[in-house]
Formats: sequence, C-alpha cells, structure tokens
Amino acid sequence: MASHPLKSLLQLQLASDASSVLHLSSVLSTLSEDSLSPSPHLQKWTSRVTSLIHSKDAGGRWAGICIAYRTSSLSKSTMAEFAQSWAGLALSILTKPEPLPLLKASIRYLRHVLSAATDVPELQRQLATPTVPKFSQALVSIVEKTADYELKALAMDTLRDMVILYPSLNRASCSSITNMCHQILNGYAPQRTNKLLLHNAAGLYAVLHYTGGKVGAANLWKKSVDETLQCLWATSMGLRTTFTVKNGPPPSSGPTCDDPVLSVALNLDRLQCSAEVLCSLLRTTVQRPVQVPIGRIMEFCLFLLACTPDEEKEGHVDATVRALELAVVPELQSSACHLLCCLAKTVQHRLTPYVSRLVVMITYHLEQNLPPERRCALLQCIQALLSNSFPPSSELSSTRLVKAIMLSLMPLLSTQFDAHTGEMSSGQNKKGRKRRRDYEDDGVFKLSKDVICSSTAEGKAILCALDALQVTMRGAELQSAIRSLACRVILSLSLSLTAMSRSSLSRDVHLHSLVHAKVNDMCLELARGTTSAMSKSLGLVLRSVVTQGNEHTMHTKLQLQQEVDLLLHPRGPPLVRPLPHVEALSLFRAEESNEELAARTSLALATTHDANVMDDMVDPTIVTPTPEPAPWPVSTHLPMPTPKITAPGPISIPSSVPTNQKMTSSITTAPTEESADISSAISSRQPTKSLLPSSIQVELAPPMVEPRLIPMVVDDDEEEEGMPTIDMESDSDG
Repeated sequence: MASHPLKSLLQLQLASDASSVLHLSSVLSTLSEDSLSPSPHLQKWTSRVTSLIHSKDAGGRWAGICIAYRTSSLSKSTMAEFAQSWAGLALSILTKPEPLPLLKASIRYLRHVLSAATDVPELQRQLATPTVPKFSQALVSIVEKTADYELKALAMDTLRDMVILYPSLNRASCSSITNMCHQILNGYAPQRTNKLLLHNAAGLYAVLHYTGGKVGAANLWKKSVDETLQCLWATSMGLRTTFTVKNGPPPSSGPTCDDPVLSVALNLDRLQCSAEVLCSLLRTTVQRPVQVPIGRIMEFCLFLLACTPDEEKEGHVDATVRALELAVVPELQSSACHLLCCLAKTVQHRLTPYVSRLVVMITYHLEQNLPPERRCALLQCIQALLSNSFPPSSELSSTRLVKAIMLSLMPLLSTQFDAHTGEMSSGQNKKGRKRRRDYEDDGVFKLSKDVICSSTAEGKAILCALDALQVTMRGAELQSAIRSLACRVILSLSLSLTAMSRSSLSRDVHLHSLVHAKVNDMCLELARGTTSAMSKSLGLVLRSVVTQGNEHTMHTKLQLQQEVDLLLHPRGPPLVRPLPHVEALSLFRAEESNEELAARTSLALATTHDANVMDDMVDPTIVTPTPEPAPWPVSTHLPMPTPKITAPGPISIPSSVPTNQKMTSSITTAPTEESADISSAISSRQPTKSLLPSSIQVELAPPMVEPRLIPMVVDDDEEEEGMPTIDMESDSDG
C-alpha cells in the first residue's frame, strides 16, 4: 500500500529547513486537492508549515510562506482554519527588513487570503477587519522606503485591490496613500518615471474615490479629474514658453526649475504621468453615473495636436530653451494620441462631433515624413476614433485620409533589389556606364540584402496602417476613384506577399504571417458586398480558410464557418456600409479613370503597362542595334514605385519638326512624370550608344533615309587603347 503524499513529503523533503528550501519546487508541484483532504497527516502538515514560518533562517521562512500560499489556494477549509495565525506571521514579516523574495511571498499570501475572505462573513470579521488597515500601512511604508521597482509595483497593485475590496477599512489611510501617489506621479528629472511604477501608481490613484462610499465617490472622482486636467494644462504651458499660444489658459504658477534642461524634462515627465492618470480615471468604474468633461479633454487634445515647431513668440527667446522645446514636440503629439485612444474607447459615439476635426488634423500629420513610431501612434489613434464613433461626414477628408494611410503601405509594393540599387545610382562614371555589369565592385561579395522593415517599429506601423485602412473603408464616404485604387492596392498586396519570402519582409519571420493574414481578411471583407461578388471570390474565401491556420493568426472555427456560410447562403439584411459592386471597381488599366490615374500618380504607383508603353515607343529598325539587355524586373501584377534617377543633361533639339509627323504614342507628346521616370529607368539599363534618348530619335527620324551609320559623340577618354579605326568609304570587296 502506497504511503500518503503528505507523509512522504514530511519525512523526506521537509525533514529540515535546508531540505525544505532545496526541494521547494517539487513540494509545490506534488501538492494537490486530494492530498489536502482530511486525514491524520493534515494536522502534522499544518504544524510543519507553522514551524517553517517561525524558522530563524530566512530561507526556511520563505519556504514556509510559499507552502502556506499553495495550501490555502488548494484547500479553502484549511485556509479558513489557519489563516488568522499564518496571516499574523506574514504581516510581522512585512514590518521587518527581510530579503526581497520573502517580502514578495508574504505580500502575495496576504493578498490571496484577504481576497478569498470576502465571501465568508466570519472570516471577514475575524481576519479582514483587524488586518486590512495594518496591511495597507505596511504596503505604503514599503513603497516609500524600498528601492526595488518590482517590489514597489507589487505593493501598489496589492494596495489597489485592497482599496477596491475594503474601501471603508482604507478610509483612514486614504490621505497617506494619496501623498504616496503624488510623490511618484509628480515627475522626475533628468531621468523619467519608471513605466511600471507609473502604471501601478496611476491605477491606484484612480480607485481612491472608492473610499468616499456610494454617495461621495462620484464627487471624489470628478475632483480628481479636474485636478489632473489642471496639471496637464500647467505642464503643457511650461513646454510652450517660446511659442505663441493662441488657444489655451494663462500659464499657472507651478513648481519651476532654474536649469532649463531639468525644467523641460520635468514638465515633460509630469505631462506623461498626468496623461496616464487621466486615462486610468476614465477606465475606472464609478458606482454612480458621472458626467465626463469631454469638451475640456478634447480642447486639451486639440491643443497638443496643433503644436508644431513653426511658431515662435516675439521678443527675446533663449536658444537653449527653444531647442529643448522643439525636441519635445513629437512627445506632445504622442500624448495627445494616447489620450484620444482612451477617450474614444470610453465615451465611444459621444465623441462623434469632434471626429471630423480630429481626422483633418491627424491626416495632416500623416502626410508629413514622420518616423515609424510617430506614424504608428497616429494610425492607432485613427483606428480607435473610427472604430468607436461614427465616420466623418466629409467625403474630402475621408478621401485624403485614405491616401495618407496608403503611404505607409508603399514599402510593401517595392520590387527593387539590392543588385540593381547600385546600378541605378547616378554617381557612376562614363566608363561604368559604357561597360555595365550585373555586379560591380564588391557587390559580388555581398551575401545579405536589405529587408523592407528594418526595425520593429516599421513592421508595427504597417500592421497599424492595415487596421486603420480597414476601419476607414468600412463606413466612410470615399470618392469612387480612391476606393477603387485602395482595392487595387490591397489586391496587389495579397498577390505580392505570396511571392515574397519571410526574410525579405522583416528579420522577424512572424511578421509576414501577420501581414498576409490581415491583407487576406481585408480582401475577403471587400468581396462580401453582394451575392455576385461572393460568387466571384470563391478562391479567395477558400485560400483564406486554408492560410489562416498558423499559431499567430489562427481564426476560431465559428469565424471560418461564418465566412463559408456567407459564401453558400448569402441571404441577410442589406449592408449599411457603402460597398461598391465588383463592376464598379476598375481592376484593369483600360477601366482606369482620369481621377484614379491622378491619385495613383500622386502616390508614386506604377503599373506594368506604364513600362510596356515606354518599351513600345522605341523602334528597333531605326536605332542602332545594341546587345540584348537584361530583362527589367517588373512584376506582372504588382504596382511598383517609380525609381528616382538623375535625368540626362539638356539636349538641343531643332525646333523645325514636321507637323504631320506620326507620333508613336500620346504619352510621347505629353509625358507624365511617372512615365518619364520609367522611361529613363528602362533606357539606363541599355548600353549607351548616343546622347539622344531613343524616344527623341524616333520622333526626329525622317520617314525615308538612306541606311547609314548614326554618328556617335564619344569622348576621347572613352576610346579603348589599341582599337583599330574603320574607314567606311573604302571598298572592302576590292
């Protein structure tokens, strides 16, 4: 007959304090609910745990607290019987200078016991009422005295739970808790506040209104919001002393610093702390209805979004302060986006009156050349605004927003490779242009190539752009040309990602799966317009069902079943969102309108037809025969950005051109900037035989000419040594 598990543990692993510490992990894993059922060995077990907590060795006390925590979580009856004695021992440990592991274990044990005592009235009366006030004061003392960030964060998180569970018992210690939170949230300079401490301190400060009871909690919450807004305005004015402030309150008298470096750093850190506090106050629960000051918060957010480095106040301005305040302008906009995301998720459709103005301001910033971190914050803000409120009513602002979002997706549509980057550069000499090779200099030994997303922020910006574009196209009123162009871009992404290797997109191989799954979802959503649209997208639906099966983008069975059911039985209420029919989308170049062509040109998107047109403009019967060039890497389905190269020098062309001369194409007479770039890019890959481009030679060539050699203008230094000269007038047959 096998022995009882507790008997074996008591005889072997818990025989001494040293062995208890050594075998603690195996003891905790062996314990179960069945082993703690009533038995003769249970009393010996609890006595051994009590003796371990009383041990003179710190390791033994730590092992005893850990075993007491595991025992209390597995057996509630044992917890109720021994919680009062074990909790008193754990509370005495918190008042002494003990090692960090022992302090953390004691805090976790008391937190578990006091949280589980809420549904047992007798245990709450005997244990919680005398223990909670002492426990809260001990936690406040730990936060103020200890230097370990993790211990401070654990103490504040536990104190937050105690305030929520026992608000009346913590009413006496509310002032000390408030002062402790103010010390942390008041900002630091030159180093910023630790993010873990900031998050936990803001969460603790946001629940202090619970101590006011059901009646006074709403007033305390409103008072906290007003004080936080006042602090936000004061710190923002301290960061705009060298700028002209048009819409804002007068600067209030707050704590200042003589050193401008410390002053700007302190105000910036205080601004971010106050913004986190306001977000925590908006996310917290209030027992009675309260009125959220949406107008005042929006006024502050609009003020931060309108901050630009262009303005400057009149009079003398300190150059050092001016440079420091210019450097923190991006931080102000990031704080505004953080506040707007939290406000949109909290008040939702009540933010609709401000959405149009916010969209215009955010679109302006997205149109600028921003780093990936700032672009990602703006895109996340757009997604939160449009997901939780009604879309803007202006078609112009929505169209402009879609174009600004698509700018973030342009890197995915590039078809250029590292091997051709050096070849297209304009800094090559004449000898290099004459003898062009696929690899030049040390390019032969280059084993690695650049990836599209070289950093984590760039990959995150692409994911945020896809989310923002999906939300924008769901309900916003867009011009038909822009909607059609956006659909073509999404389809091009779906096709190009399948042919793109994971390593070429990012060093993180999982990013390719995330982007591909998101693009497939967008394509499938665009195909859900009508019955005819779903019937034409069978392959897309089936491919979406198959390709979603990886550990990062696994869809639930219910979602996959809904997609297939929608394909088989597309019977449902009409869609409210304005989705066009498939016939209304110009998926081919022949169906492209002038408006869509102009929008595509503004986004620097080129198609295969643009390159083919420039190839057809060259007549091989007139131009001097040249060796077969390497094929130009143009994808058959992928829009690619036009390469930027240096144009050739000015050429003198005779003005007397016959009016009845046949033009090869309409693009030749009025070339666009996009087609000109593609023409110059294609011609640059052919060996140089003349200073005139091929298209100009075709236009200026007369209809009937005698076959003769076109004179070439060649510099003396380009002629190779030892090259014999050929006399064309001599008779070679004679």
